[in-house]
Amino acid sequence: MIEHFTQAYVTLPVAFLVSMTGSALGLLMARHARRHDRPGRRALWLAVAAFAIGGTGIWVMHFVAMLGFAVTDVELLYDPALTALSALVAVAAVACGLVFIGLGRYSRVKLAFAGLFTGAGIAGMHYMGMAALSAEVELTHRTGYVVAATAIAVGAATTALWLSWRLERTSAIWLAAVVMALAVNLMHYTAMFGVQVGGDAAEDAHGAHSMDLIFPMATLTAIVLLVLIFAVVTVPTDEEMQTEARMTTIERELRPGVERSTR
Repeated sequence: MIEHFTQAYVTLPVAFLVSMTGSALGLLMARHARRHDRPGRRALWLAVAAFAIGGTGIWVMHFVAMLGFAVTDVELLYDPALTALSALVAVAAVACGLVFIGLGRYSRVKLAFAGLFTGAGIAGMHYMGMAALSAEVELTHRTGYVVAATAIAVGAATTALWLSWRLERTSAIWLAAVVMALAVNLMHYTAMFGVQVGGDAAEDAHGAHSMDLIFPMATLTAIVLLVLIFAVVTVPTDEEMQTEARMTTIERELRPGVERSTR
């Protein structure tokens, strides 16, 4: 028998809160990226936004939710390398989408292509994470649920990319983060409800138990969240950036006069 909430439903709210926080931080970073005219500086902030959305908002949510997944009388183990690789896939997919939509002129065609690619990458991350799961029984995925989960991932990714390009007000960003977290959780559990148990696996279970991965994952997630929150808090506001731009302009205008007076 398959159980998705073995931790007394603790994993569901925790996964949602982590996803919402990561999504909000990523959208705030994307807003800051739009304030920069130089492509290099904008790409840097978009990469940080991808780390927040893809790494924390999506992958950590997936890992937390998987802590509640269990099969009766079956030990579930995880391949650490493949699990870590799935995290990189999530970040890379979101980064590609954000950079593609965030550099150059915005268009609906670009949004559609970026959403499709990013959504496929997110779905790929999920099933790569499932491939990292090792058990004494065979776990298979029903095709209809795979298609539905992938469609939700594409829709959620497209919405996230559109929001990252449009939103300015902080209150609207947090509201959008709630919507994104709901979509990410919906995609995850849609895919998980499509899992079914078959016969015995072809090989013995191997890897690490999820409990062995909780401490390093929690520590890493806490550090990343603190760094991202610090970055959001310390980025200059619109007024500060405008003041800095005016001061730079004034200095450039005064520089020729100062140079002539010193000759």
